[in-house]
Amino acid sequence: MLIYVDIDNTICVTRGTDYPNSQPRYDQIAKINELYDQGNEIIYWTARGSVSGMDWTLLTKQQLTQWGAKHHDVKLGKPHYDLFICDKSKRIEEL
Repeated sequence: MLIYVDIDNTICVTRGTDYPNSQPRYDQIAKINELYDQGNEIIYWTARGSVSGMDWTLLTKQQLTQWGAKHHDVKLGKPHYDLFICDKSKRIEEL
C-alpha cells in the first residue's frame, strides 16, 4: 500500500511555520514506522514552503532522520489548505 503522511502537527508539534523548532511526537512516528515495517511504502508529504516559497527540504530530511521516521521518500509542495475532504483520509489518531 502506498501511504502519504503529513509531517507538521501529525508526527511532530509545529507552531506556525517554526519548522526548526518542531518537536517530534515519537508515539505517532512509531505508528507510521509500524506501517513501514509491514511493507507499506511511506511518503512524507508536507506543505512546508508552499506559501513562503522557502525550500525546507534539507531541514525536513534531517529532522526525519534524527527522529527515526522510516520512509521511502519526502516530498514538499503539498498545497496549503484549511480543510481536506477525501474518502481515503485518516487522522493519525485513528491508526
